[in-house]
Order: sequence, then structure tokens, then C-alpha cells
Amino acid sequence: MIDAHHGWNHSYKPQFLGLTVGVIMTFAAYRIVMYHHLAGFTLIATIFILALIQALLQFVFFLHLGLESKPQWGMLTFLFTALVLIIIVGGSLWIMNNMNYNLMPPM
Repeated sequence: MIDAHHGWNHSYKPQFLGLTVGVIMTFAAYRIVMYHHLAGFTLIATIFILALIQALLQFVFFLHLGLESKPQWGMLTFLFTALVLIIIVGGSLWIMNNMNYNLMPPM
């Protein structure tokens, strides 16, 4: 990932680089949507990929994921948090869908 021996932990270089690339990617997504460069599934896939890349960028440059002396603990904590969020959001969507199916009268 990032070489910790060249001052990445003690300077503003990663924050400035992460902010610059993040702003560029946000502007790219905005331009794609506002000026109708893409449509349909291609638009959704492109926005999703840009969001995924930007999330990974923020994990590395702002949260310094992978730079600590024992990176497996930081990654394990992050994966556990992601699993809990997936369970909460997925369970909520499943419950709402089940309630919609069972409680709404047929049209």
C-alpha cells in the first residue's frame, strides 16, 4: 500500500492527495449524471464503481487502513463492522419486504 517510512504518517501528503482525487471523482460522477453521458445500467454501474473506488481511497488515505504495525486487526475490525451493517440493512429490507407482502391488500 503506502510506504510508511517516507513520511506518510507524519505529513499532510496523504490527506491532500486523497482529497484531491476524491473531489475529482465526485466531479466526474456529477458530470456523468448531469450531462447524460451514460444511461441505464451503464450509468448505475459506473457510479457504483466510482463510489467503490472512492471508498477504498478514503480507507487508505484518511483511515490509514493497512498502515498500522498489525494491519490484520484493523482489517478484521473493518470487516466485522461491514458484516454488522450488512446484517442490519439486509435484515431491515427483508422485514419491510415481508411486511409489505403480508400486510398490503392485493391490487
